[in-house]
Amino acid sequence: MIYKGTVTDAGNNPIGYATVSVNIVGSDSMVTGVVTDEMGKFEIEINAEGPLEIIARHIGFEDKIYQVSEDNKGDLGRIILTESARDLEQVTVQGIGPVLERKVDRLIFNVENSIVASSGGDALDVLQKTPGIRISGDEVSIVGKSSVKVMIDDRLSPLSGKDLANYLRSLTSNDISRVEVITNPPAKYEAGGNSGLINIVLKKAKKDYIGGNIQSSYRQNTYPTGYLGGGFTYQKDKWSLFSNLNSRLGSIEANENSVIDHSTQVWEGVSKIRYFSKFVSGRAGIDYELDEKSTIGIQYLGSTNRPDNNEESSTYLFNASGGLDSLLRTLGNSDEKAFYHSLNGHFKTKFDTVGKSMSIDLDYFIHRNGSDRVNSTNVFLASGNYIENSTETFRNTSFQDIESFTSGIDFEWPTAFADVEFGSKLSFIKNNSEVGAFRFQENVYVLDTDLSNVFRYKENTQTIYGSVGKSLQKWDFKGGLRLEFTQTEGNSLTLLKTNKNDYYKLFPTAYATYTPNENHVWSINYGKRINRPDYADLNPFRWYPNPYSYTEGNPFLQPYFIDNLELSHLYRSNLNTSLYLMKLNNGSEQVTLIDPKTDIQATIRRNFLNEQMVGISQSFTFDRARWFESYLQYDLYYSRVTSMLPNTIDKQEGAGFYFSMDNTIYFNSEKTFLGELNFWYIAPGVSGVDRISKSCAVDLGVKAVLLEDQLHLGLVLSDIFKTDRRTIVSYVDGLRQEYRNYYDIRQLRLSAVYRFGNSNLKSKSKNFSNEDERDRAE
Repeated sequence: MIYKGTVTDAGNNPIGYATVSVNIVGSDSMVTGVVTDEMGKFEIEINAEGPLEIIARHIGFEDKIYQVSEDNKGDLGRIILTESARDLEQVTVQGIGPVLERKVDRLIFNVENSIVASSGGDALDVLQKTPGIRISGDEVSIVGKSSVKVMIDDRLSPLSGKDLANYLRSLTSNDISRVEVITNPPAKYEAGGNSGLINIVLKKAKKDYIGGNIQSSYRQNTYPTGYLGGGFTYQKDKWSLFSNLNSRLGSIEANENSVIDHSTQVWEGVSKIRYFSKFVSGRAGIDYELDEKSTIGIQYLGSTNRPDNNEESSTYLFNASGGLDSLLRTLGNSDEKAFYHSLNGHFKTKFDTVGKSMSIDLDYFIHRNGSDRVNSTNVFLASGNYIENSTETFRNTSFQDIESFTSGIDFEWPTAFADVEFGSKLSFIKNNSEVGAFRFQENVYVLDTDLSNVFRYKENTQTIYGSVGKSLQKWDFKGGLRLEFTQTEGNSLTLLKTNKNDYYKLFPTAYATYTPNENHVWSINYGKRINRPDYADLNPFRWYPNPYSYTEGNPFLQPYFIDNLELSHLYRSNLNTSLYLMKLNNGSEQVTLIDPKTDIQATIRRNFLNEQMVGISQSFTFDRARWFESYLQYDLYYSRVTSMLPNTIDKQEGAGFYFSMDNTIYFNSEKTFLGELNFWYIAPGVSGVDRISKSCAVDLGVKAVLLEDQLHLGLVLSDIFKTDRRTIVSYVDGLRQEYRNYYDIRQLRLSAVYRFGNSNLKSKSKNFSNEDERDRAE
């Protein structure tokens, strides 16, 4: 009789090279035995008779024993090993496993097995060496995806942009066990956005732990920015506590230039904007083990920010012959305030030792922001003389209040036949916003009721999902279905406009992986996604940076849908190849329309795009030299876009190309002092109805690991030649629009991280079930 199964830990992570033996009951006499493969799978043939037992064991885990009987013959399913309570601090296991592994629904980068990724860096450095991930400044993305969400130990992080980058810099590479790249998220995860998931899995923590870290950095762009933060973790008996506090103070300078054709003129704009950042954020939580199977806890997350900005802009109006007609000069100042608070309560229990479990999350979230912007525009003749009484001063005020309540329940239910997951989620969201427009007349601001607006928005969503996973010899299968019911209502009290939506959608996912031998792993997956409008895009108010230009929301925006198909191959745990297809229906994008009578530019987001994309990406690590490693990655795609908006071009197609090379040089044999020289290049390509120019960047850095890995120091110079800039060109009503922007990417960054307490820190932080709602609020 042949018995088979998969050996995993409690987190459903496969345990490779575990021993599975067949013994005579009551003795140490072994009849036969095998070792699991890298995926934790095994097959063992039993020909002996008598009372027998199957024992699965691995260093650091308790033995799991199955009695051989008629009830469990054949497929044993998932065998879950529990971590041993013994102190394994003195145990050293020799041997290095694969750097890359392909699972049925994700690609795994084993940081512990990669010298370059685990030596003297932080989590951002690790992600930069992870196949399929792109790092540009503080932005993290997945090749072929418009956005990305980051999880820590399967728990979604609420942070994004610079806040996320600063948090990732607080994690050293030695804290990280592996990185999981999920290009097509399973049914368990939110269906919102054409986004992938990055799951950073930290190393296991020691018990009875107390410690923390202090981190700081100085960044010099055009203006300086300072960052200071720290964290504290405590674990004792049944209690686990963690907290961290972070702050940033500084600013950057952005340059936004444009050349826009009008029917009889060409308007050339030059803007210089200084964006300020003054924020404090904190996170704290506590977990308590009710018993060996159940845990309960709460977590708080909050932030306050003052993202003010100052703007100086000039708009040159040229006639058809190229001569200057007039000049507009605008000075603007925005006083911004924002904060949010989020509270989570969670409970998790295990029903047995096989892996059946249930988790419950309850979340409350509130986000408020306010803005008070004043801009003043003066008009000058071509000679430079001021036109009398041409000054126009305009004031915009806005207030937004977002409140949501979310609850979710998830089950994991492995059986002898298959691994089953199912659950549900409810969310209730309210978004109230008010916008005021004032004109400066006779030394006072007078309300312009035509440009002011009060907007109310409600969104309720009910979700259920389920998935089934099955292993058959060299094949792994997984399929899932997510059903979402959504009701929305947008109401402009000022414009007396109401828009309601009531719809439901199915979001299927499917995966299959074939492993013929240890050198090859083939995988194919499919998933359907939805991209819902951000709250701000639904508000029909107009925001005027000057009297001749405004941006307007659209309460009639509809969600759009994306289909993703991917075929991938992993060769010798190094060369990773992915061929992907993407289809987008009724997508939305901002378009700038010009009124030929008034020359006013109106930027509005509308649903009008359909897109098909096919691409191929590959990554490879060269590590033949002891003192040098190089990680190479490229992405080549072809896109075809059709527009349903008559003002734009009806179709556009073209290719795009991305290449990156990250080089690491070790200056000593201990590999605690190293340098990096990195380069990336993006070829000219298309994006929606826009054409985008080429861009590239060169980064240079040195890092040192001191005090037995307690102190990490870094010096990095990014975008040395100031080439990370793009030119965007589009045509609307047959007229050319060109935008050239640079967002102060070149910088010098000095950083230091000091860790105290025991090593291998891992706090029991908890995800919030309303991550998707908070992302849309940012």
